[in-house]
Amino acid sequence: MASTSVCVLLMPAVCGALFYAWGRSRCRLLSELALRQRTEEQLMQVAHLDRLTGLPNRFALERDIRLLVSEDQGVVGRNALLLLDLDRFKFVNDTMGHDAGDQLLVALGHRLKRALSGMAKIYRLGGDEFVILVAGAPSNGKAEDICATILSIFSEPFQLLAGQFWTGCSVGVAFLERDDRSMSTVLKRADLALYKAKEIPGNSHLFYQPEMAVEAFVKSEIEHDLGRALEEGQFYLEYQPIVGIESRAIRSFEALIRWNHPVKGIIQPDLFIAAAEKTGLILPIGNWVVKTACTEAARWPAPTGVAVNVAGDQFKDRAFVNFIKTCLDEAGLAPGRLTIEVTESIFSIDPQIICESLADLRAYGVRIALDDFGIGFSSINNLRRFPLDQLKIDRSFTHAMLGNQRDADLVDIILQLGHTFQVATTIEGIETEGQLEFVRALGASEAQGFLISRPVSARDVLGILSREPAQTGSLSA
Repeated sequence: MASTSVCVLLMPAVCGALFYAWGRSRCRLLSELALRQRTEEQLMQVAHLDRLTGLPNRFALERDIRLLVSEDQGVVGRNALLLLDLDRFKFVNDTMGHDAGDQLLVALGHRLKRALSGMAKIYRLGGDEFVILVAGAPSNGKAEDICATILSIFSEPFQLLAGQFWTGCSVGVAFLERDDRSMSTVLKRADLALYKAKEIPGNSHLFYQPEMAVEAFVKSEIEHDLGRALEEGQFYLEYQPIVGIESRAIRSFEALIRWNHPVKGIIQPDLFIAAAEKTGLILPIGNWVVKTACTEAARWPAPTGVAVNVAGDQFKDRAFVNFIKTCLDEAGLAPGRLTIEVTESIFSIDPQIICESLADLRAYGVRIALDDFGIGFSSINNLRRFPLDQLKIDRSFTHAMLGNQRDADLVDIILQLGHTFQVATTIEGIETEGQLEFVRALGASEAQGFLISRPVSARDVLGILSREPAQTGSLSA
């Protein structure tokens, strides 16, 4: 009876203790669950942020697009996705260092956030690719305005620790469609538009059009077929004469590569050279051009020369200069009869490598020509820094100079630059006697174009050279 009384008396205390213990356990459990939830949220947040710029990243973009196109959102109209790619970003990393490249990306992120605050959400996908997502079904005009805002932030240089740096960008625009179920579909369309925008000089933007996908498919086929074109001997060279303007005597021929595709027929270089550069096939194809041109030119009477276009990527191969020398030796062609033509894009590669390579070739006797001068950067500094023998004025000026005083003045200025730097000047694209006489009066050294001759096969070169110089003007008929 006494023990029962004791139990009755102790029961509240025991229950209280148990309830207290349970309460503490429950609080601890809730605290741990809350901590775990906060940790998971923090990890999720980190997983969706770019560590360098602090902007939302690719995973965040994919999540947000999935929400926008999900059926239960009831989204009406199109949301715009703008894909931005920096110009010359690789040049920054290669010449100023990766730290400078990181500084540029961070600074660009800040400018984008300031310029587009309240208008759009900004993401960094990686490298120098940024995405601007504009919700709320913006019109084409609104998207145009946002593109203009983006391009305007490049009107001032970026202040990096290594110094000021001017750059630009290209933008591809695509709209989310109801059939889109992932980021990759809309991003692919924006990427196709961006690819076309990058072909336009300067800051530019383009909207996706369905024909871009067709063009991309054709290019992918070309890339695939290029792999076997060289080994199956599908390439050949044609040669276009370059004449002295005063005498009209042929001084040299420019070697022009052609591709005889077994199904598509003759493919011009502007349709496959970019693909060759993209796939890395420009190295073996370019080497084949140099070797073939030297071999065929050795059959021509001296001192007739041959000019060969060389891509910048070929100079990345440190054995390339020695390869040219070997080709000359094996063909028995005097170095002075070979001209290597480069464009100004070559100077975006390591300047020291380019300068050393060109100086080495010139010391060996090979001539160096700067092709397509007047477009691109056209920096006078390049004329001063790099060893050159010749300037080739781009054909676009030839077509416009007789009808446009501004282009006529530019041609005159370029020719004066040639005289100042003591290099020969060749004007491309001459099609009329009026054009030839105009540049002759301005002091151009050489001319090239359909008035002189269209490109001819290797076997026809000797026939042309056997004719009198005065007869070469009729070859374009």
